[in-house]
Amino acid sequence: MRRFLPFALLAAACSANSSTGLSDGGAGGAAQGGAGGVGAGGGLPGRFTYSVEAEVFRIEAALGATPENVSEALGRFGSGGDAWLMPSPNGEQLVLVTSKLECSNGSCLAVTDEAFSFLATVTPGGNDVSVLGSPAITNAGDTVVYPGAGGPHEVDLFLTTKSDDSWSEPVLLTGDSTFPFNNTASLSFDETRVLFECGFDPYPNGPAPESDGTAACEVQLDGSGFRVLVDSMALPDAGAVFLQSPHDSLDGVLFQGSWPIDGETTQTIWLLPPEGEPQPAAATLGRAVSPCGLKNGRFGALWLEGRDNFDGRLELTLMERDGTIAGVLTPGVSVYGVAIGCSD
Repeated sequence: MRRFLPFALLAAACSANSSTGLSDGGAGGAAQGGAGGVGAGGGLPGRFTYSVEAEVFRIEAALGATPENVSEALGRFGSGGDAWLMPSPNGEQLVLVTSKLECSNGSCLAVTDEAFSFLATVTPGGNDVSVLGSPAITNAGDTVVYPGAGGPHEVDLFLTTKSDDSWSEPVLLTGDSTFPFNNTASLSFDETRVLFECGFDPYPNGPAPESDGTAACEVQLDGSGFRVLVDSMALPDAGAVFLQSPHDSLDGVLFQGSWPIDGETTQTIWLLPPEGEPQPAAATLGRAVSPCGLKNGRFGALWLEGRDNFDGRLELTLMERDGTIAGVLTPGVSVYGVAIGCSD
């Protein structure tokens, strides 16, 4: 019998797309995932993962690259949809939410390797879990962080580790958080910290397309050191009271924010350096969301204002370290806007 992802996941994807007037994939379609447009600049190492509808893809961070349909590659393990495919920092391990395997709640937290040679469930303490946002996985593949219910807040981050063939009881990471919703986990390059969204609304599974009062937070992988990295009050005249999608980069923490740049305020990509105030990561980019940093200094983002993008599609775009645009990787295809993954 064909199994589907829970309605909340697919509804969140539809909400993210419809809220910005996006198409259902445009030229290229969900089955292809978009083919990278050729432009100036070299193809340096790195890969991105992303979702289109109920399929997940991986693409090399190089102009002209052809995306891999990971859902098709995993099709031999079962039928059903996939979401939130997130790689380890080195790209050798991946975690996702899938309905290709049998789980009591209809969708499974699962892991695979970069060759997609297996697909196995992650069952903390021997139990299926309902994942409420994007998870994260370490380079060794033996530690997974995921957002879920059951902690002191509405949504918390939990960690589980694998020993032999079993996964440990979930360990609460965000017990010290001052926010009711803690979601969209991503690991720092050195795997010592988890960066995540912390806020007052149940984004991405809530009724609103954006979250009021959402900030970028971090916690150590042992659950200590919770702190707010940056919130919408960090600079004056914020155009929105939320920040989203914090990710590590060589130059600091990338995130989606909304402060004036040259007199214009729009949602775009910002950088929080190790010292100092947030600054535009790409001052001339315009509307963009969901950044993800590569270890070579480049980064990806979902850009809404590319050439021939008249419908506001969320096109995965490769950015140089200095903030200039290298080129669009998925021209004509609208990517699910809540989270993308990035790795070596």
